[in-house]
Amino acid sequence: MGCGNGAFIEHIYTVIERQTLRGKMLDDYPLFLVGADYNQAALKVTRANLIKADIWAKIIWGDIGQPDLLANDLLENYNIDLKDLLNVRTFLDHNRIWEMPKEITKNRVSHSIGAFAHRGERISNSVVEDNLLEHLIKWSPYVQKFGLLMIELHTIAPNLTAANLGKTAATAYDATHGFSDQYIVEIPVLHKIAAEAGLYPDANFFRRFPDSNIATVSINLLKGV
Repeated sequence: MGCGNGAFIEHIYTVIERQTLRGKMLDDYPLFLVGADYNQAALKVTRANLIKADIWAKIIWGDIGQPDLLANDLLENYNIDLKDLLNVRTFLDHNRIWEMPKEITKNRVSHSIGAFAHRGERISNSVVEDNLLEHLIKWSPYVQKFGLLMIELHTIAPNLTAANLGKTAATAYDATHGFSDQYIVEIPVLHKIAAEAGLYPDANFFRRFPDSNIATVSINLLKGV
């Protein structure tokens, strides 16, 4: 989801082909690669780049906020079950289209100290967490089997940013994403809300960058128990 120009799909294929046991079996057991994006121009570029790289993939329109629609499209038109795929995306979940949560968690105390807004109106952090929860619940049925491999961007506490000027890009991330209505939460907040949706990061594959308390990027393989 969010295939962009297809570079990450090409990277995944290359890693599997050259660095894994699975790559030695591609002739007998080919990979089913699906690239989806909301942007039609991105789909066109992805198709061209993957054809140039001689990589077979289905490239289709998709909305990260509507996994049911994507699942139906894959099943009806390509006989591919979304539940049978490892879902992968990079720096996309925080850029979901904003929707007010259908249900507000009573007495939720947010653990995020980020600042969020939508079209100039401030959004409380607890509402942002409820929105993230509903977003992940939409995806939960489709990632129970093989998981959701997510590379995500995060905010950090202002006091950490202030104490590490020149060592973190958090100020720039907060500004650019705040002004463009994107919702980057702290790593522990992502994990907490994911757990509420029944998804948990596999500790064997979790990474953060930098590997310290000023980490603004994480790699997570979220799966059901």
